[in-house]
Amino acid sequence: MLMQRNLLGFFSFQKEKSFKQNFLITLTTIGISVILCTLGFEPNSVPPDGIATIWPGAITQVIAGILFGAWGVIATVSAGVIVDIINVNDLYIVFGFIIPAFIQSFIPAFYYRLLIKRYGWNDKIFRFTPFLIYGVIIPNVIGALIAAFLLSSHTNTSFYFAFARWTIANIPIALVLGWPLFKIFGKVMADEGCVVSGWWK
Repeated sequence: MLMQRNLLGFFSFQKEKSFKQNFLITLTTIGISVILCTLGFEPNSVPPDGIATIWPGAITQVIAGILFGAWGVIATVSAGVIVDIINVNDLYIVFGFIIPAFIQSFIPAFYYRLLIKRYGWNDKIFRFTPFLIYGVIIPNVIGALIAAFLLSSHTNTSFYFAFARWTIANIPIALVLGWPLFKIFGKVMADEGCVVSGWWK
C-alpha cells in the first residue's frame, strides 16, 4: 500500500511555495548534465549505436533523482534529450533513449522516496549498499536492457554488445564518482535543506 501511494504521488503535481527554487534546481541540473556529457565531445566520433564510451549523465541521473525527486527525473531526462540531439542527431535514438534515461533516474528516486518517508534524511539514506543496488545496478541494468533492445531492432548492433557497452558506460562512473559525490555533497545539501523529501516538495 505504501509503495502504491508513493507511486501515485509521482504523477500528482502539487502547488507549492518552493516551486521557483525547485524549478531553478531543475534548470541547473540540466545545465550541469549537458556540460558534463558534451565536454570534449567530437561529433565525428559518434558510434552507430549512439552509446557513449563513458556517460557522465549516469552520475546526475542517480543523484538528482534521489535528492530532488520528480524534479531530478525531469531534469536528467531533459538533459539526455538535449545531449542526444547535439551528439547523435538520430531521432530514433533520441526518443528511444528517453525510456532508459527515465528508468535510470526514476528507480533511485522511487526507492529513496520510500526510505526518506520512513527514516527522514538521516545516515540510513547515505549508506553504500542501497546506493549500489537501487541507485546504480538495478536501474542501469534495466536501462541497458531496454536500450540494447531498441538499438538491436533499429541498427546492426548486437543486443549483447549494446548491453555491455551501455553498462560499462554507466555503472563504473555512477559508482566511482557518483557515490562519493552523493555521500559528501548530498549529505551537506540535506543538512542545509536543499533537497526534496517527496516527489515535488
